[in-house]
Amino acid sequence: MRPVIGVPCQADYRAGSKRPIYGNNRAYIHAVESAGGLPILIPMLNDLRELEELLPRLDGIVFSGGIDLQPSLYGEQPHPATEEVDARLDEFEMTLANWALQEDIPVLGVCRGMQLLNVLLGGTLYQDISDQYPDALPHCRRELPRTALTHTVTIEEGTLTQRVLGVRELPMNSLHHQAVKEPGKGVRISGRSPDGIAEFLEVTDRRFVLGIQGHPEELFDTVPEYLHLFEAFVRACAHLPVAEKEPQPTLLVRANS
Repeated sequence: MRPVIGVPCQADYRAGSKRPIYGNNRAYIHAVESAGGLPILIPMLNDLRELEELLPRLDGIVFSGGIDLQPSLYGEQPHPATEEVDARLDEFEMTLANWALQEDIPVLGVCRGMQLLNVLLGGTLYQDISDQYPDALPHCRRELPRTALTHTVTIEEGTLTQRVLGVRELPMNSLHHQAVKEPGKGVRISGRSPDGIAEFLEVTDRRFVLGIQGHPEELFDTVPEYLHLFEAFVRACAHLPVAEKEPQPTLLVRANS
């Protein structure tokens, strides 16, 4: 049986009618499906206690990209460049993530999802990389296609991230203006961009909790390493050993300048 993997919804409005809806990008669904999982969308219930009926049926959770987290969650006032926040979404995803960490359920955090995991564990964020991180590369490349490879990432040797991907360096897309600053309790930064920004993290005392700052759901069908990432996550959700990839030479795919 395929493991059941929850993908939390976010609040939005349907184009044209402006009807309020819950949803998420299709790319997450198809990445999980292609890796062997059965993805289901989790709506933002009015009473989060009702999630107790659903959570035991999940084998894993993917926390997606999205809007900024409230700076108050990590003890800061909003920076002028901090964008839209949603307290209800933060509470919803924090509830799900707390449960997953307590029950040692595999988690994959993408972009906002990576930042969410770090903040939940007591870490902090750069609220705006371009203003708060000297000599940073341009990381918020939203003017480019979501599949554009904009910089490389170096993976720390001996990490779960490196064992899953099988490489020490790979190209990545980049759509974020915030990033992990101080790692939370048990958080290991396992990959960085050339300017030092955290691009991968893992939680060392859990079976499989990985965060990635880029968007592998947009790249899994073009860059094999990102499919390996989803496959390893799905295997962990199925309580199977994570298949480690043989070390490969550095990818020759070049990031776009």
